Amino acid sequence: MSLLQESLLGTAAGDVLSVDALTEELSTACHDLAGPLRRLCLGHETESMDGPHALSASALAVRMSETLCELQAWALAQPEEEASGLEAERLSDLWHLVAMAHSLGSVAGRGHPARLLHMMGLVALRLRLEKHAGITSTLPFSLQETEERGLSITEIAALCGLKLSTVRNALSRREMPYDRRVGVALDDALDWMVQRSGFLYPHINASTVDRRINGRLAANWLADRENVVFERSISRLRLSVWRLTDSGRRFALNTEGVRSCVLLLPHMLIDEIIDLPLDEWEERGQDPSAAMHREALGLETGVSLLQCQVPTLSCLEAVILRLGPAGRPCHSARAGAR
Repeated sequence: MSLLQESLLGTAAGDVLSVDALTEELSTACHDLAGPLRRLCLGHETESMDGPHALSASALAVRMSETLCELQAWALAQPEEEASGLEAERLSDLWHLVAMAHSLGSVAGRGHPARLLHMMGLVALRLRLEKHAGITSTLPFSLQETEERGLSITEIAALCGLKLSTVRNALSRREMPYDRRVGVALDDALDWMVQRSGFLYPHINASTVDRRINGRLAANWLADRENVVFERSISRLRLSVWRLTDSGRRFALNTEGVRSCVLLLPHMLIDEIIDLPLDEWEERGQDPSAAMHREALGLETGVSLLQCQVPTLSCLEAVILRLGPAGRPCHSARAGAR
């Protein structure tokens, strides 16, 4: 049974999996299944049972609606979701209901619950990726995988809200190594997907210091440092300014950046970080916005500016260490608490 629906690709997952659309499909599925379930359990189709244990379409929908909403939030990685209220039995019931509705639709020639199936496909993908990254899932549910495999073109498109043609074009440009048999290796796919604004699960990249990051992930990481302070945002430049408390040095970051993590800092600091694996060095002192950059960083007129890309959290941590007092490591608030 194919879970991900190609007809729904190319649209943001939040739009595809809206609660209203999912609830409508759930209601239809319960209506189609109520009769067969009554015949299986009671031997007849008469709705003779009332109350919470009734085998009516409305009772089934009510019982599944809360689980549906919680699972939808988890599939979309909404910030407030924790899946703490979900029970394995309820998740299994919803999963089986969707599978039965799909099977009944195939036999009876009816439409499939496409959005419900697509949501289950994303749930399965998140479970796979978190397991690969060593993240303990907050969902009390697991899927059996005989062996680890890569991601298909369809799976990458679904995870990023992209069209299939967009992913195929990226593969043709060799942006990701692709094998027709196993797809794109999970690490390669994660490094590519985190550079897409629609990627649902960037927290997976932030779970290890050696995976590619962007400006958003870097800003979240910096916010947890003890010796780095956020000073202000510059909306016109789409930058945020940060200061090291122990050395007073400042740097700017593309906080809302998705494609990459970009740092802007005074040229005078280059000797301290030049040997680090930073990418795309550029001199920005002659830019039209250079004066605003210098003002934000507390620099004098004419001071040269440098911009570079930081590929991973381990590299960003090394930059913070170099810009601080010599020999003093950078600790996170969480590490300090331990």
